Amino acid sequence: MRFLRRRHVAAIAATAGLALAAVAGPAAAAPVTPPPATQPPVHPPTDGAPDDVPPDELPPGTVAPPPVEAPPAPGDPESAYAQGLEGAQTVAVAEAQRLLAQVMSDLSSAQEVFASASAAADDARANDIHAQQQLKIATESVARTQREIDDLDARAAATRNTIGTIAREAYQGNNLAAMGVVLGAETPDDLASRYMGMRTLLRTADGALGEMANTQAELSNAHARLEGQRLQLETVAGQASQSLAALETAEAAALAARQVVDNTQTLVQGAVQAAADARLEDYQRYMELLQQSTEVGELLAAASYGPGYGTGAFTRPATGPTTSEYGQRLHPILGYVKMHTGLDFGRGDGRIYAADAGTVIEAQWNNAYGNMVILDHGIVNGQRLTTMYAHQSDLMVVPGQRVEKGQYIGNIGSTGYSTGPHLHFEVRLDGQHTDPWPWVASAPLPGGTS
Repeated sequence: MRFLRRRHVAAIAATAGLALAAVAGPAAAAPVTPPPATQPPVHPPTDGAPDDVPPDELPPGTVAPPPVEAPPAPGDPESAYAQGLEGAQTVAVAEAQRLLAQVMSDLSSAQEVFASASAAADDARANDIHAQQQLKIATESVARTQREIDDLDARAAATRNTIGTIAREAYQGNNLAAMGVVLGAETPDDLASRYMGMRTLLRTADGALGEMANTQAELSNAHARLEGQRLQLETVAGQASQSLAALETAEAAALAARQVVDNTQTLVQGAVQAAADARLEDYQRYMELLQQSTEVGELLAAASYGPGYGTGAFTRPATGPTTSEYGQRLHPILGYVKMHTGLDFGRGDGRIYAADAGTVIEAQWNNAYGNMVILDHGIVNGQRLTTMYAHQSDLMVVPGQRVEKGQYIGNIGSTGYSTGPHLHFEVRLDGQHTDPWPWVASAPLPGGTS
């Protein structure tokens, strides 16, 4: 993308001509170099600036900055990282990864519930089988005892018939008839035979009576056993019914748990795809950001500039704390290294201030940087010094406009590839980004407050 338009350069040249004509004005201050960078600068991760400063009275003709959310808590490395990576959709990726982790956790829980429900169903099935076996045994016992009672009833009926026959014969013959049987014998052998017949009849009657008594006792015992077995059968049948109901409930729970597992696995597949898509989009946006950052550097290096007005001694561009440093860092989730080309500041009082006096050479929309302003501060140690202020909520300056150090030039926003309201501040030397920290580490807040 070519967004340093030639007409902007022409406007700069015209402004430079006016500046040369004003030689009689105060002499520009000598350039000041940043602190020596022989050792890597120490970057306090979030406390590089004092607490938020209340805004001063708004300059005439300006609009108060819109309310914005505070940046993430500095103690959260993932939030600080997401805040600092320009244009990368780390929040979307982190959210996709979080959802994936949650769905995987839900899947694990669902599988545990399913395993528990399946085990309960297995237990219920075993209990039902046992209950059915006991029911079968109890039913067979009742049937067996009933057959025994039927046999005893038949025996008792036969015995009653025998006793009845004997009783009728005894009643019909009475004692006189029996006496006649004995007295009517003609010979001793006949008498003995008649006597033995009577004794046999009496023994038969006695045996029948004894058998009847035994049969009645057995019948009474069998009926008692039958009653107990029937009660047991009712109990076992109730238990079998309960076990069957428990089995049906357990199987329904297992089926529901299985459905949850299936549904969750579908969600897992969707979450995996969403995470992959978010990662790809994150990487693509990051590569686009790098490309546009490179183009900014190339165009700045090739552009023609007028004289600079900067001193080289910066003021902080925002009153908020630093939330993300310059440099490469490993993404804690995605696992690849990203380059952060600037220094990020939290919202503070919501305003953006010119780090040094200079000329606006760019003030426009950029897909990656959102509403972006670039200031030219002139030559410092033989190199062209420029600063960038990205993700502004709106644009308050125009190309060719001269600004003073500490001047209110914009409002902190979250435009372009941004994960939350913040100022992305860059320092470039001959178009190449460099660590801004040495330039602002000891710089005062806007307005001269240190």
